[in-house]
Amino acid sequence: MNNDKARDFFSAYYEGTLESGLKQSFEARLSTDALIQADYAAFVETVQELNTLKDEEIEIPSFLSDRIATRLEQVQPKSRFGFPAWLGVLRGLAFAGLATAAIVFALPFVQGNHDVSNAGAISSSASVNQVRFKFDGTKVVLNYSASGTKTIVVSSPVTGKEIKRIQLENNRLESPLENSLAKAVVFKIESLGDEGGRLIAIPGSVPEKAKPGEGTVQDLAVALAGHYRVPVVIDSGVASKQISWNFGSADARAAASQAVGSEGFSVDQKQDGLVEILAR
Repeated sequence: MNNDKARDFFSAYYEGTLESGLKQSFEARLSTDALIQADYAAFVETVQELNTLKDEEIEIPSFLSDRIATRLEQVQPKSRFGFPAWLGVLRGLAFAGLATAAIVFALPFVQGNHDVSNAGAISSSASVNQVRFKFDGTKVVLNYSASGTKTIVVSSPVTGKEIKRIQLENNRLESPLENSLAKAVVFKIESLGDEGGRLIAIPGSVPEKAKPGEGTVQDLAVALAGHYRVPVVIDSGVASKQISWNFGSADARAAASQAVGSEGFSVDQKQDGLVEILAR
């Protein structure tokens, strides 16, 4: 499989719809070709950002339509830089179709409470200035009760790109975190100016069978979420630690404990099924 053909499969692989034989060939190319790895990471970043456009007032992105791009070239100097080859996947999407882009690409979706001024006062029993999650079996909800002025940022730890920024003023945020992708994805939630932060991996719509592997604790969280179909929360401070895993256990908590060991980590599974891997 050459590079051009691999780029043609970015969208199908991202959605989890690529045929198994092609998937193996694509993953073999992806694992050995640094250029394809960089292009695919950029593709993921772009389609994730498309989802945020529905909540913002934006100008028409010129690269989304050949017709728009052609007309722009008639009235302005030709750009001195080119767009990556993988952007060909996005050609033909007109501005009117942006509202359906999330459906077409099954993008990760984050909803924030934009009207936090009406979120209500903090209850005395709430965990103040701490990122918390709840799971009802189908949906993960971010909870944060702010004492004073706080800025909550939701971002992608894979690309480093910010997804949502929410301002709080002595009030409480409850915001669903939804993943409509086929595969598990990971979000980072932090309060600017405060130490730490949490990462949460959320299962996709399709069950995934994880193979024995190695990588970071962040990679482990994504693999656990996809394999066991449960959200996995980790401290941002341990996200980059290198470990290996082999999901021989039928229990997500046991599999996580076996992978990270006992030194420096605390592994727990809440009553709602959510797994936490935290620093001791």
